Amino acid sequence: MYIIGLTGGIACGKSSVAGTLSRCFGAWTLDIDKVTRWLLEPGGALFEIYVRHFGRCVVTEAGDLDRRRIGEIIFNDPAEREWINSVSHPLLLNYARDFLIECSQIGAGLVVLEVPLLFEAGWENLFDEIWAVYTKRQIQIKRLMSRDNLTRQQAKKRIAAQMSREDICSRADVVIRNVGKNFEVRQQIFAAMRGRIF
Repeated sequence: MYIIGLTGGIACGKSSVAGTLSRCFGAWTLDIDKVTRWLLEPGGALFEIYVRHFGRCVVTEAGDLDRRRIGEIIFNDPAEREWINSVSHPLLLNYARDFLIECSQIGAGLVVLEVPLLFEAGWENLFDEIWAVYTKRQIQIKRLMSRDNLTRQQAKKRIAAQMSREDICSRADVVIRNVGKNFEVRQQIFAAMRGRIF
């Protein structure tokens, strides 16, 4: 079983790359962001932890977490961001390991884990290879504004809170440039996968 860790800045197109690896190379994939969202649902482990820490002010009238409010807190307060990472990363690591065990048991040849904060979390040793996806800063800002309904300033602040593109790419084994042209991204993926058998 060959395991790829897929990382990159927010709104850079990691899921698109993972999707291509799944469709074209049969990769089993896990998106850690989706696991996080599931754990933040009412009754989820992170939901309870967040409410104990922040109080009921982060719960909407419908009983869900107010993710916009939490986002404003953590992207404006490095200490709170560090706290959230310290409680969420161990839980997420357990889910990632369980997924890898399941993939091994079913005989998966290629596995891809999307992990936005891969280097910050110190998960490098989980993978045989690390791929980084990046895009132009203006594209990243526009995607983030559209996807999360943020102002330009909010989007820039969230990007600035993450490890720099240069640092991420310098530590990766494979770098994929995603500027919105799907065929170019596919070409890079196929070039990186050329000659491999799983």
